[in-house]
Amino acid sequence: MRRVAGNDAVAEAVAGNIDILSEILLRVPAKPLLKFKCVSKQWLTLISDPQFCRSHTLRHHNPHALPSALLLNNNYRPSPHFQVVPLRTSNSVSPVVRVPYFDYLNVPRVTILQSCNGLLLCSSGFLVTDDDRGFRYFVCNPTTKQFTVVNLPDREVRDRLITLNLAFEPSRSPHYRVISISSGISGVTDDGLSLEIRVYSSETDSWSECGVCFIASFSMAIHAGVYCNGAIHWSSQGEDSVYFEVDSQCLKTLPMPPDTEDWEYRTLAYFGESRGHLHLILVEPHQRVVFDILEINEDYSGWSVRYHVDLTPMQTSFPELIWYFKEKNESFSILCVLRQPKEEDSMVVLVVDGRVMSFNLVNHTSRQLCDLELCVMPDGCAPFSYERSEAFQYFESLSILGPSTA
Repeated sequence: MRRVAGNDAVAEAVAGNIDILSEILLRVPAKPLLKFKCVSKQWLTLISDPQFCRSHTLRHHNPHALPSALLLNNNYRPSPHFQVVPLRTSNSVSPVVRVPYFDYLNVPRVTILQSCNGLLLCSSGFLVTDDDRGFRYFVCNPTTKQFTVVNLPDREVRDRLITLNLAFEPSRSPHYRVISISSGISGVTDDGLSLEIRVYSSETDSWSECGVCFIASFSMAIHAGVYCNGAIHWSSQGEDSVYFEVDSQCLKTLPMPPDTEDWEYRTLAYFGESRGHLHLILVEPHQRVVFDILEINEDYSGWSVRYHVDLTPMQTSFPELIWYFKEKNESFSILCVLRQPKEEDSMVVLVVDGRVMSFNLVNHTSRQLCDLELCVMPDGCAPFSYERSEAFQYFESLSILGPSTA
């Protein structure tokens, strides 16, 4: 009984000392921490405090942070559900769970545009009247279910808008920025599409015209910008592309692998980031199970082969998988390259025959992560597979979105 009484006294002392309590709670991961809000008003106030959230984000965000899951867009469902691919270390396999991450937005359909260090940039199509139609854009924290609406500067920009990108680096600033890409005055030229860049800052809640205009080649994937090391990068095939440094608001050249004779028939199968490393994958249509993962050089002078991948061992380990489809001549989709703190744990995640698989880039072992739920078109006729689906990294975070957060 004395031991119990002593423990109670210690617990009361800790609960009464806000500094000790704060230090303890800062060590708890984001999701379970949110449940602790129900313990008491004191805990609710502490965990909801912006400064505490900022300290928690800084403690848990580091260069070695790894996503806890991948989110896949579900474009053929009228509800804001997404397929969630858990990135677990266990060997168990279970059906993927559709989580209604954005039901609190009260919009019929949500599409993820980009993931950036715990925040997601999303869009939702709407039609109210003939004069009020188009897309609404949101920045969301799916862990806390906070969101804010991205208000475009004016109707002219909205009418000419092509895409938006998100830039957020919590180790540098608690504020995020949204980069808009809209068609320029010149429109379509012989060399490509004239584009203009504007930047929104959540710190000032305002847009700025940074004066950056450029011509995007027709091969540039302008809708698929990738944030890496303070810049938005766009890929292209066979010719140089560009990247936009957010802090300096400068546009610079991004060299791309040239269309050499050996690469003439290769297609860009993946362009993404992991732990500060920018990767791309080029594959040959009839030899997709063998490819190289390239990484941009630190000085941006070019690309180097980081990994050589041969998925033949996976084919041997999982002979029941269908790798090629006669009617589409496709085999699988590369979802993500995940660099790990330990090099021997790095892997590539892909979809094969409705299954999400991981392939270790060092020891060449493979593992099934989960089964995907097959989607169908609204008319129920043509099946929709997740081949060529984009995967968005999901990080748990308490990041605060700012004063306009709902």
